[in-house]
Amino acid sequence: MSSTQRNQARTGPGGDQQVRLPDLGEGLTEATIVRWLVAPGDVVAEDQIVAEVETAKATVELPSPFAGTVTQCHADEGDEVAVGTVVLSLSSAGQEAGADEEASDDSGGSLLVGYGTSSGRGRRRRSHGSHRSSPARGEGERQRADGRGSEAGRPRAKPPVRKLAKDLGVALEQITGSGPDGRITRDDVRAASQQAQDLAAQQVAEQRPEVDSEPDLAAQATGDRRTPVTGVRARIADHLSVAWREIPAASCWVECDATALLAVRAALAQAHPDVKLTPLAVLLRCCVVALREHPQLNASFDSEARELVHHDAVHLGVATQTDRGLVVPVIKDAGDRSVLDLAGAVGRLAAAARENTLPPAQMVGGTFTVSNFGAFGVDGGTPIINHPEAAILGIGRITPRPWVVDRQIEVCDVVRLSLTFDHRVCDGGEAAGFLRRLADLVEQPTLLLAH
Repeated sequence: MSSTQRNQARTGPGGDQQVRLPDLGEGLTEATIVRWLVAPGDVVAEDQIVAEVETAKATVELPSPFAGTVTQCHADEGDEVAVGTVVLSLSSAGQEAGADEEASDDSGGSLLVGYGTSSGRGRRRRSHGSHRSSPARGEGERQRADGRGSEAGRPRAKPPVRKLAKDLGVALEQITGSGPDGRITRDDVRAASQQAQDLAAQQVAEQRPEVDSEPDLAAQATGDRRTPVTGVRARIADHLSVAWREIPAASCWVECDATALLAVRAALAQAHPDVKLTPLAVLLRCCVVALREHPQLNASFDSEARELVHHDAVHLGVATQTDRGLVVPVIKDAGDRSVLDLAGAVGRLAAAARENTLPPAQMVGGTFTVSNFGAFGVDGGTPIINHPEAAILGIGRITPRPWVVDRQIEVCDVVRLSLTFDHRVCDGGEAAGFLRRLADLVEQPTLLLAH
């Protein structure tokens, strides 16, 4: 395709160049406009960053694929937009125009690059006021974004809203949409879910015998603060709610002597001073070896197809606490990595997650997750499974404790390992077998030499 044809494929009514939200990959279908860096009247260079958008995985920068003068921003900061939606229009001065409306539907948008917000490119200017599209153009965009949702009486809702409704068990047919032209929004779905919960609670309360009670002084107290749950935190909340509701989880745990493991870590750290080698890296290596011997834990449950999905490769998720909430970077092909490789990967991914520069591709595709409670100074816990995986391992802090060795009490470095598993995927015997093998590897790390 010639440059003229590419330009025509990206033009809209009046010859304006249209920047659409590109395909984000990894199943992501929408993003939130965090900040506009340009405003109408600004002159934009090719590849200049024009906005910051937040997906379910990370905050990323949106560059313009061509130069021009900004004529309109089609969404406000804080708006959620679907992939393929026009978000910015630029004048097409100096370029051939004349593309018809059908050509303007081409997905010739930009690519998301420069993860994070540290780049100095682009004019760091915040737009003010409303930049929404005209009624006629807005209607066309809504129809495309809704995916012809109004055909045959089907409720008008974007795919992400439909998914949320499915996850929360809400029937879209029973919701009156508050969006343009009756479109159903996320807030409508959440309100319907909350209304159903309130109704159920009321019905339970009505069945209880009446008792005299004092006025609810706490409800009358002032000074309460409410913080909207949006962006990444909202998606984390939805994800955990699905996991808690759908997965019949069970837990087991074991305590083991990690003295030998710490000795191996110390020896490796001395031999490789350029690598930040933590006990977690050695534990991760023990974990992938145990998963190789107990592959039932390296699986997931496809509820729609009613099938177990057994994963050949071990893609290890490591839960990481950040200012935006808990995220899970994934170490791809962890089963093929050495302890030193795992240590380097953990350090890089954790740093990128905390700096909000982690690519979305590094946060999906996990087959088993590890959560390190010990980093917070606690002995253990029962983590929630990272849906749709089959299990998650919790690692407590390693601390000196009295320990019986050959019927004698000694002071050893003890760690508690806890496993939460999907009982649809494996039974207690398989879970216990994995956890016991993991404990054996922790207590005798020289066994790793056989793998």
